[in-house]
Amino acid sequence: MNRCYECFIFLFSVFFSSAQGKGENILLNILHEHPKQFDSVLQNSKRYRLQIIYTQIDRDDKNRPHLTTYCVDTNATYFYCASMVKLLEIPLAIEKINNIKKKLGVTVYDSMVVSGDPCGDPNETNYKSYRATLCTPAQMIKEMLLVSNNHAFNPLYDFLGQAYFNKRAHELGYTSATICSRFANCDSFQNRITSSVLFYDKGTGHLKYIQPATINPGEPKVRNMNTVVGRGFLNADGIGPPKDFAFNNYVSLLDLHRVLISLIFPNIQPKSRKLNLKAVDYAFIKKYLGMFPRESLSPKYQFPDNKVKFYLALKDTNAHAPDHIRIFNKVGEAYGFTTDCSYIEDTLNKVEFFISATIYTNKDEILNDDIYEYESIALPFFRNLFTAVYDYELNRGRKRSPVFEPRDFTDQLN
Repeated sequence: MNRCYECFIFLFSVFFSSAQGKGENILLNILHEHPKQFDSVLQNSKRYRLQIIYTQIDRDDKNRPHLTTYCVDTNATYFYCASMVKLLEIPLAIEKINNIKKKLGVTVYDSMVVSGDPCGDPNETNYKSYRATLCTPAQMIKEMLLVSNNHAFNPLYDFLGQAYFNKRAHELGYTSATICSRFANCDSFQNRITSSVLFYDKGTGHLKYIQPATINPGEPKVRNMNTVVGRGFLNADGIGPPKDFAFNNYVSLLDLHRVLISLIFPNIQPKSRKLNLKAVDYAFIKKYLGMFPRESLSPKYQFPDNKVKFYLALKDTNAHAPDHIRIFNKVGEAYGFTTDCSYIEDTLNKVEFFISATIYTNKDEILNDDIYEYESIALPFFRNLFTAVYDYELNRGRKRSPVFEPRDFTDQLN
């Protein structure tokens, strides 16, 4: 098992300190203290394609966060990030809108229309038929974060454009990012085409901006790792060859962890990694990262609090999370892969930390048969992982308690 305890070196020039030289991996120590919960997974980490990243946060006398990160098997093998790619799309889309706003006044609260559909996907057509109030980028972002709406990803994919999406991600240092596809029934060529995008003033209906259709001259493909997973893929004709994820979106768990840190603590980013986002943009993203689906007013959702917060263990589906604990996160779940990148904030006990993990649970190694061990292995693993790290954090000595910024979880889109 590749057990690293220094994941990022000098990631944040002043506020990050690595664990190098401390002689121990605290994350592994935590896991080994709970053999009943973790030994079976750790001893079969290759089969489970296990990766875990844990970042401690210590505040200085000015309340600035200093980060120390430990990890297990980071980037040791391929994993399908699935809906996790939305965590990267959201800030890039807001930044691009902000760049247009300087000249044309476009905002995330304007109506956005994607003209045409290069995939011919009926589900995508259904999404475009949403009433106008649901077609603002703000609403799309909200639904991606609250319930991981795949249809909401696709219009912003067209707006960013495949080539720009990849280029900007790499400029920000997320060099693992390989953005290949929509969540739609497209082939690799169709995914290179992005339709024209129009913005209309939500109040007056006047056209503000037209972005022409584009095509990416290159063909993004996941490289430098084995992207073939399983022993077969179930399709209409039966079980075929294994699935090759080379033309599916990929962002490493480490880069996703870094993205989340940049959204929670934007002020500690070096200049080269800073987005053109305002304080109000970060507040907007944080709100919907941390909200529970039940707190949404439009649409109304009848989901338990752990619907898209895999670390949260509840006694029953009607139970609510404790009022003093908020989990700011994004999850992905598909083809047996389960992933969650989270920032935990406990305002009562003054505890905060980042925890990201991915695990693959597909005993029969047949993909697309909907026979995965999500409920029996993956989700219990996530809940046990949270409990073990949280209990450690409750008892970890801190020189200073964090002072948390005020949070607003009222559902209101301007």
